[in-house]
Amino acid sequence: MSRSNTLPFQMKVTKTVGLSPTVKSLKLGFNDPKLATAFSFEPGQFIFLSIPGYGDSVLTITSAVADLPQIEVAVRSVGNNTKAIHRLKIGETVFVRGPFGNHFDLKKMAGKEVIIIAGGIGLAPLRSLIKTIEKEPQNVGELKILAGAKEPEDFIFKSDLKTWSDFAQVYLTVDQADKNWTGYIGRVTKLIKEAKINQKAIAVLCGPPVMFLPLIKELEGLGLKDDNIYLMLERRMKCGIGKCQHCTCGDRYVCLDGPTFSWLELKDNWEAFL
Repeated sequence: MSRSNTLPFQMKVTKTVGLSPTVKSLKLGFNDPKLATAFSFEPGQFIFLSIPGYGDSVLTITSAVADLPQIEVAVRSVGNNTKAIHRLKIGETVFVRGPFGNHFDLKKMAGKEVIIIAGGIGLAPLRSLIKTIEKEPQNVGELKILAGAKEPEDFIFKSDLKTWSDFAQVYLTVDQADKNWTGYIGRVTKLIKEAKINQKAIAVLCGPPVMFLPLIKELEGLGLKDDNIYLMLERRMKCGIGKCQHCTCGDRYVCLDGPTFSWLELKDNWEAFL
């Protein structure tokens, strides 16, 4: 069934899970099962989730394509819209438009070492890629996940991080440890040397813009090519259709040309790191 991605789907909340003190995961199912066949996506794409009276929130899908006809999103409570999403209860209806944006090149990753580097809630937009690889781990050479958070309680998808260690190398670090923390302490850049990354690897980064340049410097120092280092800039998106100018980076629109870009595309674009 062909359907414009600008037309909203009515979806209902089927499950909610608290991921951290400020982040909640929602699982959504279609109110009309017949329309479920009209929705598909690729890892890395995003949607607009709206509640009447509150407006739209831009969210990257955190589940794998194989999980359809349900999808998952992760939401941090930072404003009126997201606080309203956090108050949603099982069975309540929301409106979803999408998917929008580009996606990860899974064919390019075939047989190669893949490095996932996330800071804070930046793990959420990368979860769909990780879960896709989880279902068919033979499609990549090796998967390494490097994730950092301010404190141990701030990690999201804690149960996933334990499960992912069954098929990937998982490295975790915190800025400030508590008495129970036994992992690394320091910036996520510290994990680069620990992970022993292959120079032919493909790296995907997502998190606060301030972390990008130090990580890229480390990766380039290991010999990774500029077109094998990818950055997700989903936090800049607003309208999703290239009209509001909120996400412009030089001559590029994050919502239309991204949200995923190679370092080769962005290295001369200082606006991407604001």
